[in-house]
Amino acid sequence: MARKASLTTEVVVAKATEIVKESGFNALSYRGLARALNVQPQTLYRYVANIEELQVQVILTFLDELIQYTQSQVIGFSGNQAILKFAQAVLTYSNHKLTLTSLLSTSADISDKREIKAKLMALRELPAVILKRQSSKQIDVSGRVQMLMSLILGFAEYIDIGLYDGTEEQAVALLQSQIEKMLISN
Repeated sequence: MARKASLTTEVVVAKATEIVKESGFNALSYRGLARALNVQPQTLYRYVANIEELQVQVILTFLDELIQYTQSQVIGFSGNQAILKFAQAVLTYSNHKLTLTSLLSTSADISDKREIKAKLMALRELPAVILKRQSSKQIDVSGRVQMLMSLILGFAEYIDIGLYDGTEEQAVALLQSQIEKMLISN
């Protein structure tokens, strides 16, 4: 039984994140969260102002995890290899944690997206840094990163909604071949 004295914003967000990981964003409600924490729903208002603020905190938690995961996966790689590892990490995260489609569609309903946008920009920064270091000539890094992120997120959504019926390894190989074509053509 969770005691009110041991309840903190971090505990509330952690439990909400756990619920979302297990059942998706649609399963997240104040009543369900309160039940999971063994407190009254109105108690949660001391820690999180409303369900939207809670959703934002959960989304930020997932984006922090995704950023840390992608960073850990590109360590030791550079250039196109690092870009491919980044893409693979995003796709793998989406397949094994919370789907990016779910995360981004929930984000679309949030009225104040500033914090979420800042985290998404931080995620984009990793391939931007890789591309800047990779080229000695002037390239359109911003345009390449935009294309790369669009390709990765679009491909993740394609998989998430069930339109790709190959294995995860086949999906990664297909995504990598498309990224290689994009990197070569620019």
